[in-house]
Amino acid sequence: MFERGIQNPKFLDALKSWPHWNQVVGDNSKDLFIAMRKKTVNIYYQGCSLFEISYHSGIQLKTHFKYLIRPRLPSGKSYVTWKNDRPNLGNAADFFIDSFDIDALKRASWRYAEDEKVGIHNIIKCNTNVIDVEITLPQDGKAPEVTEDGNGKSRRTADRIDFAAIQERDGTPFIVFFEAKRFENKELRAKDHKPPVLEQIKGYEDYINKHLSEFKDSYQVVCKNLVALNAGRGNDLVRRVAQNPEQLRVDPAVRLVVFDFDEDQRDDKVWADHRQVLLDYLGEERLLLRGITNTFTYGISKYWSRRESA
Repeated sequence: MFERGIQNPKFLDALKSWPHWNQVVGDNSKDLFIAMRKKTVNIYYQGCSLFEISYHSGIQLKTHFKYLIRPRLPSGKSYVTWKNDRPNLGNAADFFIDSFDIDALKRASWRYAEDEKVGIHNIIKCNTNVIDVEITLPQDGKAPEVTEDGNGKSRRTADRIDFAAIQERDGTPFIVFFEAKRFENKELRAKDHKPPVLEQIKGYEDYINKHLSEFKDSYQVVCKNLVALNAGRGNDLVRRVAQNPEQLRVDPAVRLVVFDFDEDQRDDKVWADHRQVLLDYLGEERLLLRGITNTFTYGISKYWSRRESA
């Protein structure tokens, strides 16, 4: 079952009165992204989940230890001496961030930010109508866990749609989903003209179609949450849905966003063949290509179709 949005009023009230919430919301328009789950709120930066907020008789935070390792240490403390084959750590707490310092958490997480996630982060920053990221599609009623590999990077055990945005179409607000890939991602290409990304998108669409009412109900709650917590990134459509949730619709046709390429790559003859395969399946309205991420708004900030732009 797909569920999004916090329905516990005590949790929402606790967030509003939490001393650091305004700091998080204030950074939301610049770098952080606030993602509403069912029982938690995840705070993302450059694709990294800096911390997870939950409610258990009060606000509770959870952060992976790797984001708490100080990115910089005072002079003379960067090296650790050894004694009897063991590192002499002294006060080990000196190596960790020990207060609620968003800027320090950002700097600490930077080394773990993957290029594709950084690009997606830049796209989200310039589209204030994005309301969700890292959208896990539960299987058998449970969302599979995300594990960590030996390099400290997350390995997902279930499909996740990269992000969702709210768009207006003929006066009606729609939730629209986007899968995003860097140009160099091998999943965009295949010698047999069956690139893995298309199978991935088809799986997403089958799931969304099967659970349309759950998606609609969930994002109605998400919009209400974002407005109640002043975290809607200044988007009027989010406020409209929060006030009149019954008008919201869900578009199950997933868009493919391809980014991070130059003119030579764009005009490459080999890529032209792969691009045509994607175009034949998705059509021009659902295949969105831009080399630069920080100005990538078309087809995301608002609904785009060749018919309307002609």
